[in-house]
Formats: sequence, structure tokens, C-alpha cells
Amino acid sequence: MTEGRGMTKTETKSITFENGYRRLQEIADEVNRAEIPVDRMGDLFAEGKGLEKALTDHLAAQKARIEKIERGEEVQTFRIATESANGNGNGAQSSDDVPF
Repeated sequence: MTEGRGMTKTETKSITFENGYRRLQEIADEVNRAEIPVDRMGDLFAEGKGLEKALTDHLAAQKARIEKIERGEEVQTFRIATESANGNGNGAQSSDDVPF
């Protein structure tokens, strides 16, 4: 089944979040401008709804990820070593210390 400009319902396009958001803004601007043909309006509406869903789904996934991070899941782990870890107490770092 073909819609509008030849896109099928099952065709999926890849787009970055930023480009998708920008495109959705462009669509809103075009729809709010002067008269546009009804067919063009339908094409823009279909594209806009698809972008809206993709953007919303992406934000929901990022929110879930942030919630996991806040719970301490999926975080980078670190071990803090003391400067005297080599036992001499003179402030020398052991070889596995982070040099900052």
C-alpha cells in the first residue's frame, strides 16, 4: 500500500533525534503558513506523526536509561586507591592509580 510520495506504511527511515526534531519543526512551520494543497497537508501530517512517535519513543528510552543510572545500574565503576597503597606512605602512586 502506497501513501503520499511513494512511501509505504512499512518503510522505516533512520534519522538522528536532532534532525528529526528539526524536521518536525519545519513541518509545523509549513502547515502554519499560507494555503497548501490538501494532498500536501496529508503528506506532512503523516510524516509529522511518524516523527512525533519516533521522537517520543527515543525520549522514553533515554528517560528509562537515566532512571537506571540514577539507581546505580549501568554505570561505570571505579575503585579509589590511596596514595599510600604501595605501603611506603611517601605519596607515591601505585601503578594502577589514575594519574590525575
